[in-house]
Amino acid sequence: MTRFKQTLLARTLGAVIGLGLLSGCGEGQVGAVSPLNREAEAPSTYLAPPSASALRPGAEGPVLSGAAAAGARVRLATPEGEVRMTQANGDGAWSIALGASAVPRIFGLSMQTGERTVQAEGYQLVLPDGRLVLLRAGAGAVVVEGAVDEGITAFDFDEEGGAVISGVAPPDAILSVRIDGRTVSTSGRADAAGHFSLPFGAPVPPGPHQIRVQGESLDLSAEVDATPAAPPEEGAIRATRSPYGLRVDWLTPGGGLQSTLLLD
Repeated sequence: MTRFKQTLLARTLGAVIGLGLLSGCGEGQVGAVSPLNREAEAPSTYLAPPSASALRPGAEGPVLSGAAAAGARVRLATPEGEVRMTQANGDGAWSIALGASAVPRIFGLSMQTGERTVQAEGYQLVLPDGRLVLLRAGAGAVVVEGAVDEGITAFDFDEEGGAVISGVAPPDAILSVRIDGRTVSTSGRADAAGHFSLPFGAPVPPGPHQIRVQGESLDLSAEVDATPAAPPEEGAIRATRSPYGLRVDWLTPGGGLQSTLLLD
């Protein structure tokens, strides 16, 4: 049994305690963080979690924008304890200036409406090259901004060999996966936007591999390396350049270590 199967539950539980459940400052401010000290009552109605959908250049660095509940207070929190806040407009649209940075950054996203705090799925990874990536514990990364029109974009794995291959294909395409020439017990389909994340049915051994994702009139390939990494020495994330692309080793809400290889 792989951690990728186990962390699907950890991802749900971690959403309650992850980055972003933080007390706030005024709009556009950056300040110290303090955790909520009591659990919220069970909500009577469902609120869709906030999401980030675009990363655009700004006068003083990139600007992250997305959707939330109308009028909600939106929070971005870093592992180092900084919080940036804004308020969604009447249509639920929001944007926050992140400031310039030459290194990759990771943010937890949440919103508060009334007495309720709702955590977004995963973490927002902002790269200096303008890419915006949704990191998901126990699942595949989604390149939100800066993705290719068609291809394999990410390979996620952990030290136990659990792995997911992700990318972009024709919408609703039925897909299968081969690793090192062998068909694996993995199949699935792209969503209506063409995004796919296909978990491997068996552990992927450490080391380099060739992966192919195939479908009708589709044959995508990528070289990856599933060698496990040690936890980051400082903070919750470590990003290093590899021959295959940018490798990001990061701590999940449940305390595990997941590696995301963003393929060139």
